[in-house]
Amino acid sequence: MISKNLKAQKAIVNKVLAEPVRAATGNLLPTVKSALKKRASILALTKKHQTPFYVFDQREVKKSIDEFTNAFKERMPGLQIYYAVKANDHDFLLKEVVKNGLGLDVSSGKELELAIKHGVEKIIFSGPAKSSLELRTAITNRRKTIIHLDSFGELKKLGQTLNKNQQIRAGIRVSTGHHGDWHKFGIPLTDLANFWREAKKYPGVNLSGLQCHISFNQSAEPYQKMIIEIANYLRKQFSSQELEEIKFFDFGGGFSPSLLEAEYPWTTPQGRIIQTANEYYNLHPDFNEKYYPLKPETPMEFAKGISDACKEYLDPLIQCTYMCEPGRMVAERSMHIVVRLADLKNKNFGIADGGTNLIGVWEKYEDYYSPVINFTNPSHRERKFTLYGNLCTPYDIWGFYCYANKIKEGDVMVIPFQGAYTYALANDFIKPIAPTYKI
Repeated sequence: MISKNLKAQKAIVNKVLAEPVRAATGNLLPTVKSALKKRASILALTKKHQTPFYVFDQREVKKSIDEFTNAFKERMPGLQIYYAVKANDHDFLLKEVVKNGLGLDVSSGKELELAIKHGVEKIIFSGPAKSSLELRTAITNRRKTIIHLDSFGELKKLGQTLNKNQQIRAGIRVSTGHHGDWHKFGIPLTDLANFWREAKKYPGVNLSGLQCHISFNQSAEPYQKMIIEIANYLRKQFSSQELEEIKFFDFGGGFSPSLLEAEYPWTTPQGRIIQTANEYYNLHPDFNEKYYPLKPETPMEFAKGISDACKEYLDPLIQCTYMCEPGRMVAERSMHIVVRLADLKNKNFGIADGGTNLIGVWEKYEDYYSPVINFTNPSHRERKFTLYGNLCTPYDIWGFYCYANKIKEGDVMVIPFQGAYTYALANDFIKPIAPTYKI
């Protein structure tokens, strides 16, 4: 038997299956309608350029930046906002971000060079295991750069890399009890006081802030928990002098944009069990819902929850500037993926002329749903239709449903609002990376 206590495991499985699915129901029709407003502009591009390609949507970028910054600046007027470059590093997007006054959050020497190239005046350099070359580049650009240190070893490396008369601002990334898999990054919160005192050995390292980050947040609650835990630690472990030395507090990014994607039933705990059991016997389960739309809080709700926690728990302790690094919230709406139906195999599935190398993660749309819209023959009703990409792998899937009145070869298919962690991960496996055009 696979388990030492099979009876207990069966009981756990039955308990999970008896639980209701804690997810929203419905569809993403508002997102589809929003995308279809761009139909004329995108179809015009398909007459000029061969598919597949990305569409860069300048208006959506501006809208996303304004929505986020207005929500937070209303509640946290001094907040400094840095766009997380790793979400999408396309030149079109970086130019728009810098033009709108955001700083850039970089996680590698490559991204640091991009930030310098775009002339931004505010850079945060985070990420683990920075090389000596990367640190030297940051030091060269120290007037505009803050380094978020990731470990005691990195503190020592930076201190030894700095020349005698050089000084650079730095923060330390901390991992709390709420970080889960994200404990890979930073130091445990319990080590913070020792780290702060260890930094005194390196006069060139101006340690003056803290950073914490968890990604894929659906609400302000994870930020609130981190803030409360850190505040309680500072109150107990830091002297009044050390508290005065904290000049900034960076609560990271991880804000999920609302109503742009959904999860399939087999991604839920109950669905995974059912799917696995059925696959074992080569069966296909019949789920009640096609998918479960993800409905994160709005920027205004994120801003309220985070600002309330900062005011209650941190403001009484430290006088600091607050910072954050939105990635997906800025980038998600910035790009649309455009392909054509190249081969209609039958009424239930077909193959597009572009593959999921354009997003870099083949299996993404097997678990996460994003609308596929037939821009040639659109509809507000969704039909069951599997759209495969043209890579030589069975895992190359764009989606299992399509908003279409009818479907024929040559139809333009659009997967809208795919700007985050798609283009940035794209690769030339089998097929080349597609070009990008603006609307």
